[in-house]
Order: sequence, then C-alpha cells, then structure tokens
Amino acid sequence: MDELEKLRKHWQDDDFQRKHALAREIVVNRLRELNREYEEKTGQGFVRFIETRMKTPESIAEKLQCKDYDVDFDTAVTALNDISGVRCICYSVKEIYWIARQIGKTDTYTIVKAKDYIRKPKKNGYESYHIVLDIPMSYKGKTTVVRVELQLRTMIMDAWAGMDNRVSYKKGVPPEMERRIEKYARIGRRLDKLIQKTLDDSKTV
Repeated sequence: MDELEKLRKHWQDDDFQRKHALAREIVVNRLRELNREYEEKTGQGFVRFIETRMKTPESIAEKLQCKDYDVDFDTAVTALNDISGVRCICYSVKEIYWIARQIGKTDTYTIVKAKDYIRKPKKNGYESYHIVLDIPMSYKGKTTVVRVELQLRTMIMDAWAGMDNRVSYKKGVPPEMERRIEKYARIGRRLDKLIQKTLDDSKTV
C-alpha cells in the first residue's frame, strides 16, 4: 500500500471525520453568535454565507509534496493548518476586521496564528483573512485538540478566488493570463472599497 492509499484509509475513518466535523460546527456556531451580536449593534448581520470543507487526501498529498514533507498521516495532521476549514463570506472588509477582533474573545478555543492577506495580498492577488484555531474537545471520553482554519472574505474576494482556482488549477498558466488575473484582483480591491463606502454612506441616509 503506497502512502497516498494509507492517507485515504485514515481519511475514511469515521472518528477522524466526526471530530473534524464537530470542530467545524463549533466555529460555525461562534460565527452565528457573533453575527447576532453584530446585527444587534448595527441593524444588519455580516454573514453572506458560511461553508465548511475537509481537504481531500489528494490535495493533502500535493501540499505535503510542495512543502517537501513526507506524505503520511502524522505529518499531515501536525504540519498542515488547513486540513479542516470554515469559510465565512461577508459584505465588507470592515466586517472582516470586526470578526477578527472578536473571534478570540471566548474560552472555547485558542488562536494559533492569523494571516492578513487583505493588507498584504499574495503575489497572485489573493486576498483573505486566515485564522488558525485549536479546538479542545471531549470525544468518546478522551480529550483531543482539533485544528481548524477560518477564512474570512468579502463577496468580491471569494468571486476572484473562485475564478483563480478554475483558471490556475493547471500547471503552466501563460504569463499573459497571470497578468490578467492580477489585474482583476486590483479591480476587486477597488470594488471592495466602493462597496464599503456605499455601505458607510447608506447609514447616514
């Protein structure tokens, strides 16, 4: 059995999947709690939609290889932060930073680290705010910690990321195409600023 097959076998384990699903549910519940708080404060919630996901064994193996790590289960769960993820799509950048300030004000989990790709986008133009959380839980009488990555994006950031994912999944994207993708990211940033201004102005009408 090769290493990828071993990884697939671990991924199919019901307990492994269930623990990660419970951890993601904790993060989603916290976001919904914050959304209610934000709605009471401003009159409107910040959630456009929330989605959860578990990386596939194939994508895990590819990421491990890119980082020059061994392709095995133990390395995956200790070296990677985004095996299990929650993505919250918001209406504006201002809402994202409000969530980032509030998300850690709980004893339910601890923040391991945060990466702000909004103030400092990736080279290809990618924008998002990533927060890595360690979530302790009791499962079948044992205490365990499950790591979940929370991604915060605006609608514009998410639309751009979806386009980039569809275009760039192949190796060897032509330079002209890369320049177009980066250009659209810059347009997206300008559009996010216009949306933010419109939302701010609407509060004074």
